[in-house]
Amino acid sequence: MRHSERLEQIQAVLKKITRPIVRKGWHHWLRFVLLLLLGVYLGHELSDSQRFIDWRYWLYQKQVRMQRRGPVYPRYTALVLLQDDDYWSEDYQSRSPLKRDKLAALLDRLREAGVNTVAFDVALDSPLPDKPDYEFPDYRKEDEAFFAAVGRMCDTGRHVVLATDYMGDYEGEIEKRYESPSVYTSHLASLPCVQRGHIELPVDLRKIPGMIQLRDKSYLDSFSLAITRINDPIAYASLVKDEDKGYRFAQFLTPDDFSTRNGRQFVFSGVEVARMDLNQLRQALADKTVIVGGNWHDIAYNLGDPVDMHASPGGDEPGAMLHANFVEAMRDPMSTFTPISDRTAELIEWSIVLALALLGALELNAGWKWAGFFFSILFSLLLTYVLMQNLGLFLDFLIPFFMIIVHLFAEEVLEMRRELKHAKKQLKQQHKESTA
Repeated sequence: MRHSERLEQIQAVLKKITRPIVRKGWHHWLRFVLLLLLGVYLGHELSDSQRFIDWRYWLYQKQVRMQRRGPVYPRYTALVLLQDDDYWSEDYQSRSPLKRDKLAALLDRLREAGVNTVAFDVALDSPLPDKPDYEFPDYRKEDEAFFAAVGRMCDTGRHVVLATDYMGDYEGEIEKRYESPSVYTSHLASLPCVQRGHIELPVDLRKIPGMIQLRDKSYLDSFSLAITRINDPIAYASLVKDEDKGYRFAQFLTPDDFSTRNGRQFVFSGVEVARMDLNQLRQALADKTVIVGGNWHDIAYNLGDPVDMHASPGGDEPGAMLHANFVEAMRDPMSTFTPISDRTAELIEWSIVLALALLGALELNAGWKWAGFFFSILFSLLLTYVLMQNLGLFLDFLIPFFMIIVHLFAEEVLEMRRELKHAKKQLKQQHKESTA
Protein backbone atom coordinates (compact mmCIF):
# COMPACT_ATOMS: atom_id res chain seq x y z
CA MET A 1 0.00 0.00 0.00
CA ARG A 2 1.31 3.35 -1.02
CA HIS A 3 2.01 6.05 1.54
CA SER A 4 -0.68 8.35 0.18
CA GLU A 5 -3.33 5.63 0.41
CA ARG A 6 -2.37 4.82 3.99
CA LEU A 7 -2.55 8.51 4.86
CA GLU A 8 -6.00 8.74 3.31
CA GLN A 9 -7.17 5.75 5.38
CA ILE A 10 -5.88 7.32 8.57
CA GLN A 11 -7.60 10.59 7.70
CA ALA A 12 -10.84 8.72 7.04
CA VAL A 13 -10.68 6.95 10.39
CA LEU A 14 -9.94 10.21 12.24
CA LYS A 15 -12.77 11.92 10.41
CA LYS A 16 -15.15 9.13 11.36
CA ILE A 17 -14.12 9.38 15.01
CA THR A 18 -14.25 13.16 15.22
CA ARG A 19 -17.38 13.64 13.14
CA PRO A 20 -19.82 13.10 16.07
CA ILE A 21 -17.77 15.47 18.21
CA VAL A 22 -17.61 18.19 15.55
CA ARG A 23 -21.29 17.82 14.71
CA LYS A 24 -22.23 18.72 18.27
CA GLY A 25 -21.37 22.33 17.55
CA TRP A 26 -19.93 24.98 19.79
CA HIS A 27 -23.17 25.36 21.78
CA HIS A 28 -22.79 21.80 23.06
CA TRP A 29 -19.18 22.27 24.11
CA LEU A 30 -19.92 25.61 25.76
CA ARG A 31 -22.61 23.88 27.82
CA PHE A 32 -20.17 21.11 28.59
CA VAL A 33 -17.56 23.54 29.92
CA LEU A 34 -20.15 25.32 32.06
CA LEU A 35 -21.49 22.03 33.42
CA LEU A 36 -17.99 20.82 34.08
CA LEU A 37 -17.18 23.95 36.08
CA LEU A 38 -20.48 23.64 37.94
CA GLY A 39 -19.70 20.02 38.80
CA VAL A 40 -16.25 20.96 40.07
CA TYR A 41 -17.71 23.77 42.17
CA LEU A 42 -20.46 21.58 43.70
CA GLY A 43 -18.04 18.73 44.36
CA HIS A 44 -15.58 20.95 46.19
CA GLU A 45 -18.35 22.74 48.11
CA LEU A 46 -19.78 19.43 49.31
CA SER A 47 -16.29 18.17 50.08
CA ASP A 48 -15.75 21.14 52.42
CA SER A 49 -19.22 21.08 53.97
CA GLN A 50 -20.98 18.77 56.41
CA ARG A 51 -23.76 17.82 54.01
CA PHE A 52 -24.03 14.08 53.38
CA ILE A 53 -21.25 13.64 55.95
CA ASP A 54 -22.90 10.56 57.50
CA TRP A 55 -23.16 8.95 54.07
CA ARG A 56 -19.53 9.77 53.32
CA TYR A 57 -18.42 8.38 56.69
CA TRP A 58 -20.36 5.15 56.07
CA LEU A 59 -18.89 4.68 52.59
CA TYR A 60 -15.39 5.51 53.82
CA GLN A 61 -15.67 2.90 56.57
CA LYS A 62 -16.75 0.29 54.00
CA GLN A 63 -13.78 1.16 51.80
CA VAL A 64 -11.17 0.87 54.54
CA ARG A 65 -12.70 -2.34 55.90
CA MET A 66 -12.23 -3.88 52.45
CA GLN A 67 -8.56 -2.95 52.72
CA ARG A 68 -8.17 -4.44 56.21
CA ARG A 69 -8.20 -8.22 56.64
CA GLY A 70 -8.45 -10.12 59.88
CA PRO A 71 -10.09 -9.19 63.21
CA VAL A 72 -10.31 -5.51 64.06
CA TYR A 73 -9.92 -4.52 67.72
CA PRO A 74 -7.87 -2.04 69.79
CA ARG A 75 -4.32 -3.33 70.01
CA TYR A 76 -2.64 -0.46 71.82
CA THR A 77 -5.32 1.40 73.78
CA ALA A 78 -7.99 0.87 76.44
CA LEU A 79 -10.59 3.31 77.69
CA VAL A 80 -11.80 4.40 81.11
CA LEU A 81 -15.09 6.14 80.38
CA LEU A 82 -16.63 7.86 83.40
CA GLN A 83 -20.25 6.76 83.30
CA ASP A 84 -23.38 7.75 85.21
CA ASP A 85 -22.31 5.57 88.17
CA ASP A 86 -19.18 7.73 88.37
CA TYR A 87 -20.28 11.26 87.51
CA TRP A 88 -23.68 11.20 89.27
CA SER A 89 -22.32 9.47 92.36
CA GLU A 90 -21.47 11.06 95.72
CA ASP A 91 -17.77 10.77 94.81
CA TYR A 92 -17.80 13.01 91.72
CA GLN A 93 -21.02 14.84 92.74
CA SER A 94 -21.82 15.71 89.11
CA ARG A 95 -19.42 18.60 89.36
CA SER A 96 -17.79 20.55 86.58
CA PRO A 97 -14.82 20.71 86.64
CA LEU A 98 -14.43 17.08 87.62
CA LYS A 99 -13.23 16.49 91.18
CA ARG A 100 -9.51 16.16 90.58
CA ASP A 101 -8.82 14.29 93.79
CA LYS A 102 -10.97 11.51 92.34
CA LEU A 103 -8.96 11.67 89.12
CA ALA A 104 -5.84 11.40 91.31
CA ALA A 105 -7.19 8.23 92.94
CA LEU A 106 -7.97 6.83 89.48
CA LEU A 107 -4.45 7.65 88.27
CA ASP A 108 -2.89 5.97 91.32
CA ARG A 109 -4.97 2.87 90.68
CA LEU A 110 -3.84 2.70 87.05
CA ARG A 111 -0.23 3.18 88.11
CA GLU A 112 -0.55 0.30 90.56
CA ALA A 113 -1.94 -1.80 87.72
CA GLY A 114 1.27 -1.20 85.75
CA VAL A 115 -0.11 1.16 83.10
CA ASN A 116 2.77 3.00 81.41
CA THR A 117 0.82 5.90 79.86
CA VAL A 118 -2.42 7.51 81.06
CA ALA A 119 -4.04 10.26 79.00
CA PHE A 120 -6.77 12.49 80.46
CA ASP A 121 -9.31 13.75 77.91
CA VAL A 122 -10.90 16.05 80.49
CA ALA A 123 -11.13 19.83 80.79
CA LEU A 124 -8.23 21.31 82.77
CA ASP A 125 -8.59 24.94 81.67
CA SER A 126 -7.57 27.74 83.98
CA PRO A 127 -10.63 29.60 85.36
CA LEU A 128 -8.87 32.96 84.82
CA PRO A 129 -6.72 32.86 81.64
CA ASP A 130 -5.08 36.17 82.57
CA LYS A 131 -3.92 34.57 85.85
CA PRO A 132 -2.87 31.02 84.93
CA ASP A 133 -1.53 30.32 88.43
CA TYR A 134 -4.90 31.12 90.01
CA GLU A 135 -7.28 28.41 91.23
CA PHE A 136 -10.46 28.68 93.26
CA PRO A 137 -9.72 28.07 96.95
CA ASP A 138 -12.18 25.16 97.21
CA TYR A 139 -10.35 23.34 94.38
CA ARG A 140 -6.74 23.86 95.41
CA LYS A 141 -6.40 20.80 97.65
CA GLU A 142 -7.80 18.42 95.08
CA ASP A 143 -5.59 19.98 92.36
CA GLU A 144 -2.53 19.38 94.53
CA ALA A 145 -3.66 15.78 95.06
CA PHE A 146 -3.85 15.33 91.30
CA PHE A 147 -0.41 16.86 90.69
CA ALA A 148 1.02 14.63 93.42
CA ALA A 149 -0.43 11.57 91.67
CA VAL A 150 1.11 12.74 88.39
CA GLY A 151 4.42 13.18 90.23
CA ARG A 152 4.25 9.57 91.41
CA MET A 153 3.85 8.50 87.77
CA CYS A 154 6.97 10.51 86.92
CA ASP A 155 8.92 8.97 89.81
CA THR A 156 8.24 5.47 88.45
CA GLY A 157 9.23 6.37 84.88
CA ARG A 158 5.65 6.41 83.56
CA HIS A 159 3.96 9.01 81.36
CA VAL A 160 0.90 11.24 81.56
CA VAL A 161 -0.77 13.14 78.71
CA LEU A 162 -2.96 16.10 79.68
CA ALA A 163 -5.51 17.83 77.50
CA THR A 164 -4.97 21.41 76.41
CA ASP A 165 -6.41 23.68 73.79
CA TYR A 166 -5.39 26.59 71.62
CA MET A 167 -7.08 29.82 70.66
CA GLY A 168 -7.45 30.82 67.04
CA ASP A 169 -8.20 28.90 63.87
CA TYR A 170 -6.01 26.16 62.42
CA GLU A 171 -6.38 27.61 58.92
CA GLY A 172 -6.18 31.21 60.13
CA GLU A 173 -3.21 33.42 60.87
CA ILE A 174 -0.46 31.88 62.98
CA GLU A 175 -0.10 35.16 64.88
CA LYS A 176 -3.56 34.61 66.40
CA ARG A 177 -2.91 31.06 67.62
CA TYR A 178 -1.71 30.45 71.15
CA GLU A 179 -2.14 27.78 73.82
CA SER A 180 -4.70 28.66 76.46
CA PRO A 181 -3.51 28.39 80.08
CA SER A 182 -4.43 25.31 82.13
CA VAL A 183 -4.45 24.66 85.86
CA TYR A 184 -1.27 22.63 85.44
CA THR A 185 0.69 25.21 83.41
CA SER A 186 2.84 26.40 86.32
CA HIS A 187 3.52 22.78 87.42
CA LEU A 188 4.96 21.53 84.13
CA ALA A 189 8.58 22.28 85.07
CA SER A 190 8.32 19.90 88.04
CA LEU A 191 6.47 17.18 86.09
CA PRO A 192 8.89 16.00 83.36
CA CYS A 193 6.78 12.99 82.41
CA VAL A 194 3.85 15.14 81.25
CA GLN A 195 3.06 15.70 77.58
CA ARG A 196 0.38 18.11 76.42
CA GLY A 197 -1.94 17.58 73.47
CA HIS A 198 -4.72 19.73 72.05
CA ILE A 199 -8.14 18.08 71.86
CA GLU A 200 -9.44 20.12 68.92
CA LEU A 201 -10.96 17.62 66.48
CA PRO A 202 -10.87 18.16 62.70
CA VAL A 203 -14.06 19.03 60.86
CA ASP A 204 -13.62 15.87 58.79
CA LEU A 205 -13.24 13.10 61.38
CA ARG A 206 -11.78 10.73 58.83
CA LYS A 207 -8.55 12.68 59.30
CA ILE A 208 -6.09 12.30 62.16
CA PRO A 209 -5.60 15.65 63.96
CA GLY A 210 -1.98 16.75 63.69
CA MET A 211 0.24 19.33 65.30
CA ILE A 212 -0.50 23.06 65.29
CA GLN A 213 2.05 25.84 64.90
CA LEU A 214 1.56 28.61 67.45
CA ARG A 215 2.41 32.28 67.25
CA ASP A 216 5.68 31.78 69.16
CA LYS A 217 6.78 29.41 66.30
CA SER A 218 6.51 26.35 68.55
CA TYR A 219 4.38 23.33 67.65
CA LEU A 220 1.63 21.82 69.76
CA ASP A 221 0.82 18.14 69.24
CA SER A 222 -2.72 16.88 69.04
CA PHE A 223 -3.82 14.70 71.95
CA SER A 224 -3.46 11.45 69.99
CA LEU A 225 -0.19 12.58 68.43
CA ALA A 226 1.26 13.32 71.90
CA ILE A 227 0.34 9.78 72.99
CA THR A 228 2.00 8.31 69.89
CA ARG A 229 5.09 10.42 70.49
CA ILE A 230 5.59 8.63 73.83
CA ASN A 231 4.84 5.07 72.79
CA ASP A 232 5.96 4.91 69.16
CA PRO A 233 8.55 7.58 68.28
CA ILE A 234 9.17 6.00 64.85
CA ALA A 235 5.51 6.31 63.87
CA TYR A 236 5.45 9.84 65.27
CA ALA A 237 8.49 10.88 63.20
CA SER A 238 6.92 9.43 60.07
CA LEU A 239 3.68 11.33 60.65
CA VAL A 240 5.17 14.77 61.27
CA LYS A 241 7.92 14.76 58.65
CA ASP A 242 5.55 16.04 55.94
CA GLU A 243 4.16 19.51 55.58
CA ASP A 244 0.73 18.50 56.87
CA LYS A 245 2.32 17.66 60.26
CA GLY A 246 0.35 14.52 60.95
CA TYR A 247 -2.95 15.06 59.17
CA ARG A 248 -3.79 11.76 57.44
CA PHE A 249 -6.85 9.61 56.85
CA ALA A 250 -7.41 6.95 59.51
CA GLN A 251 -9.09 3.59 59.66
CA PHE A 252 -11.81 3.62 62.32
CA LEU A 253 -12.86 1.11 64.94
CA THR A 254 -16.53 1.06 65.86
CA PRO A 255 -17.91 0.83 69.42
CA ASP A 256 -18.54 -2.86 68.73
CA ASP A 257 -14.82 -3.29 67.97
CA PHE A 258 -14.10 -2.04 71.50
CA SER A 259 -16.48 -4.57 73.05
CA THR A 260 -15.25 -7.40 75.28
CA ARG A 261 -14.14 -10.53 73.41
CA ASN A 262 -12.44 -13.76 74.36
CA GLY A 263 -12.26 -12.60 77.97
CA ARG A 264 -10.41 -9.37 77.06
CA GLN A 265 -12.02 -6.08 78.07
CA PHE A 266 -11.15 -2.78 76.40
CA VAL A 267 -13.59 -0.29 77.98
CA PHE A 268 -13.96 0.24 81.73
CA SER A 269 -15.86 2.61 83.99
CA GLY A 270 -14.23 4.36 86.92
CA VAL A 271 -16.19 2.15 89.31
CA GLU A 272 -14.89 -0.99 87.59
CA VAL A 273 -11.27 0.20 87.83
CA ALA A 274 -11.69 0.90 91.55
CA ARG A 275 -13.38 -2.41 92.39
CA MET A 276 -11.60 -4.86 90.08
CA ASP A 277 -8.98 -7.18 91.50
CA LEU A 278 -5.59 -5.54 91.01
CA ASN A 279 -4.03 -8.58 89.32
CA GLN A 280 -6.99 -8.84 86.95
CA LEU A 281 -6.75 -5.13 86.21
CA ARG A 282 -3.01 -5.43 85.61
CA GLN A 283 -3.57 -8.27 83.13
CA ALA A 284 -6.17 -6.20 81.25
CA LEU A 285 -4.33 -2.86 81.14
CA ALA A 286 -0.60 -3.18 81.76
CA ASP A 287 0.31 -3.29 78.05
CA LYS A 288 -2.17 -0.59 77.01
CA THR A 289 -2.25 3.18 76.82
CA VAL A 290 -5.28 4.15 78.92
CA ILE A 291 -7.35 7.13 77.82
CA VAL A 292 -9.71 8.60 80.43
CA GLY A 293 -12.78 10.47 79.20
CA GLY A 294 -16.44 11.15 79.91
CA ASN A 295 -19.56 9.30 78.76
CA TRP A 296 -22.21 10.16 81.37
CA HIS A 297 -25.65 11.58 80.55
CA ASP A 298 -25.83 15.36 80.59
CA ILE A 299 -29.10 16.02 82.48
CA ALA A 300 -29.25 13.44 85.27
CA TYR A 301 -28.59 9.78 85.92
CA ASN A 302 -29.58 7.95 82.71
CA LEU A 303 -31.39 11.07 81.50
CA GLY A 304 -30.42 13.19 78.50
CA ASP A 305 -27.72 12.63 75.90
CA PRO A 306 -24.25 11.17 76.55
CA VAL A 307 -21.65 13.92 76.76
CA ASP A 308 -18.84 14.44 74.27
CA MET A 309 -20.40 12.30 71.52
CA HIS A 310 -19.41 12.73 67.86
CA ALA A 311 -20.63 11.30 64.55
CA SER A 312 -17.67 9.55 62.95
CA PRO A 313 -16.86 6.90 60.33
CA GLY A 314 -17.13 4.37 63.18
CA GLY A 315 -20.57 5.63 64.20
CA ASP A 316 -21.43 7.80 67.20
CA GLU A 317 -18.41 7.66 69.52
CA PRO A 318 -17.27 9.50 72.67
CA GLY A 319 -14.28 11.80 72.27
CA ALA A 320 -11.94 9.47 74.17
CA MET A 321 -12.77 6.66 71.74
CA LEU A 322 -12.01 8.96 68.80
CA HIS A 323 -8.57 9.72 70.25
CA ALA A 324 -8.02 5.99 70.76
CA ASN A 325 -8.96 5.43 67.12
CA PHE A 326 -6.37 7.95 66.00
CA VAL A 327 -3.68 6.35 68.17
CA GLU A 328 -4.53 2.89 66.83
CA ALA A 329 -4.30 4.16 63.26
CA MET A 330 -1.02 6.03 63.78
CA ARG A 331 0.67 3.02 65.33
CA ASP A 332 -0.47 0.66 62.57
CA PRO A 333 1.02 1.59 59.16
CA MET A 334 -1.81 -0.30 57.41
CA SER A 335 -4.41 1.96 59.03
CA THR A 336 -3.31 5.41 57.88
CA PHE A 337 -3.69 6.79 54.37
CA THR A 338 -1.89 9.84 53.04
CA PRO A 339 -4.29 12.16 51.17
CA ILE A 340 -3.45 12.20 47.49
CA SER A 341 -1.98 15.50 46.33
CA ASP A 342 -4.45 18.15 45.13
CA ARG A 343 -2.78 18.33 41.72
CA THR A 344 -2.96 14.57 41.15
CA ALA A 345 -6.53 14.39 42.44
CA GLU A 346 -7.67 17.16 40.10
CA LEU A 347 -5.93 15.48 37.14
CA ILE A 348 -7.81 12.24 37.88
CA GLU A 349 -11.11 14.08 38.35
CA TRP A 350 -10.84 15.97 35.08
CA SER A 351 -9.71 12.88 33.17
CA ILE A 352 -12.76 10.90 34.29
CA VAL A 353 -15.20 13.64 33.34
CA LEU A 354 -13.53 14.39 30.00
CA ALA A 355 -13.67 10.71 29.12
CA LEU A 356 -17.37 10.70 29.98
CA ALA A 357 -17.91 13.81 27.88
CA LEU A 358 -16.31 12.16 24.85
CA LEU A 359 -18.50 9.12 25.43
CA GLY A 360 -21.54 11.37 25.54
CA ALA A 361 -20.51 13.04 22.28
CA LEU A 362 -20.44 9.73 20.41
CA GLU A 363 -23.60 8.69 18.61
CA LEU A 364 -24.52 5.85 20.93
CA ASN A 365 -27.86 4.75 22.29
CA ALA A 366 -28.92 5.79 25.76
CA GLY A 367 -28.14 2.37 27.24
CA TRP A 368 -24.45 2.61 26.38
CA LYS A 369 -24.25 6.13 27.75
CA TRP A 370 -25.84 5.13 31.06
CA ALA A 371 -23.48 2.17 31.20
CA GLY A 372 -20.61 4.63 30.83
CA PHE A 373 -22.04 6.67 33.69
CA PHE A 374 -22.19 3.71 36.08
CA PHE A 375 -18.77 2.51 34.94
CA SER A 376 -17.32 5.92 35.78
CA ILE A 377 -18.69 5.69 39.33
CA LEU A 378 -17.40 2.14 39.78
CA PHE A 379 -14.04 3.16 38.37
CA SER A 380 -13.79 6.00 40.90
CA LEU A 381 -14.57 3.62 43.76
CA LEU A 382 -12.14 1.01 42.45
CA LEU A 383 -9.42 3.60 41.99
CA THR A 384 -9.84 4.74 45.60
CA TYR A 385 -9.54 1.14 46.80
CA VAL A 386 -6.49 0.38 44.64
CA LEU A 387 -4.71 3.53 45.82
CA MET A 388 -5.41 2.60 49.44
CA GLN A 389 -4.44 -1.03 49.05
CA ASN A 390 -1.20 -0.55 47.17
CA LEU A 391 0.05 2.98 47.79
CA GLY A 392 -1.57 4.01 51.07
CA LEU A 393 -3.19 7.02 49.34
CA PHE A 394 -6.76 8.20 49.70
CA LEU A 395 -8.73 9.85 46.89
CA ASP A 396 -12.09 11.28 47.89
CA PHE A 397 -14.17 10.33 44.85
CA LEU A 398 -17.07 12.62 45.83
CA ILE A 399 -15.84 15.42 43.55
CA PRO A 400 -15.61 13.39 40.31
CA PHE A 401 -18.86 11.69 41.28
CA PHE A 402 -20.74 14.98 41.38
CA MET A 403 -19.00 16.22 38.24
CA ILE A 404 -20.23 13.11 36.43
CA ILE A 405 -23.79 13.36 37.80
CA VAL A 406 -24.21 17.06 37.02
CA HIS A 407 -22.94 16.67 33.47
CA LEU A 408 -24.86 13.51 32.59
CA PHE A 409 -28.22 14.50 34.03
CA ALA A 410 -27.99 18.00 32.57
CA GLU A 411 -27.24 16.51 29.16
CA GLU A 412 -30.20 14.15 29.50
CA VAL A 413 -32.53 17.03 30.41
CA LEU A 414 -31.32 19.05 27.43
CA GLU A 415 -31.72 16.06 25.12
CA MET A 416 -35.31 15.51 26.31
CA ARG A 417 -35.97 19.21 25.79
CA ARG A 418 -34.64 19.04 22.23
CA GLU A 419 -36.76 15.98 21.46
CA LEU A 420 -39.86 17.62 22.91
CA LYS A 421 -39.23 20.75 20.88
CA HIS A 422 -38.75 18.67 17.75
CA ALA A 423 -41.98 16.74 18.44
CA LYS A 424 -43.95 19.97 18.87
CA LYS A 425 -42.55 21.26 15.60
CA GLN A 426 -43.62 18.09 13.81
CA LEU A 427 -47.12 18.29 15.30
CA LYS A 428 -47.47 21.89 14.10
CA GLN A 429 -46.28 20.88 10.66
CA GLN A 430 -48.77 17.99 10.52
CA HIS A 431 -51.56 20.28 11.71
CA LYS A 432 -50.76 22.78 8.92
CA GLU A 433 -50.72 20.02 6.32
CA SER A 434 -54.06 18.58 7.53
CA THR A 435 -55.77 21.98 7.42
CA ALA A 436 -54.33 22.96 4.05
